[in-house]
Amino acid sequence: MRNFLRWLFERVKKHPQVADERLVDLERQVQTLRLDLEERERLIASLRDDLERLRRMQESRLEEALQVAMERLLTEAAAPTAQLLTQAHLVEKEGKPVRERDILAVARRLVRVLQDQGLVVESRIGEEAAFDPDRHELLGSDEAAVPGQKVVVRMPGVSYRGRILRRAGVEKVKE
Repeated sequence: MRNFLRWLFERVKKHPQVADERLVDLERQVQTLRLDLEERERLIASLRDDLERLRRMQESRLEEALQVAMERLLTEAAAPTAQLLTQAHLVEKEGKPVRERDILAVARRLVRVLQDQGLVVESRIGEEAAFDPDRHELLGSDEAAVPGQKVVVRMPGVSYRGRILRRAGVEKVKE
């Protein structure tokens, strides 16, 4: 840049007429570039505003979709939940008997609602498996289980979208 300015000033000294024309032309170019830069800065600011507005709209849509999905889940779970609470009240407050089969039917219905939403029961009670510390939790033993060791499932594991939410409760198989 310095060399260019030096060259330009030397040129001005030698050829003032050409230098005046060149200077006017350069000033015009600088002004055009300045206007282009200002326009680009306005465009960038406008695009940033648009991006922020779109981001807020997307967040709002996601929030609304989440609310709809949550409402659907809770609507499906409402009836079995009300039945369980009624059964609990009958037993605890009114001292009335409730058949075990009725309680189990409502509990199974509630589990089905959750399974319909993607909850997965990972293992069945009584099932034998090779111990996996990522999927199993040893119950009631002071000894640690070795990976691969035979265990029996006493409490099923639960996952959602491939992520273990609750490891299965297991005991070592007695040999």
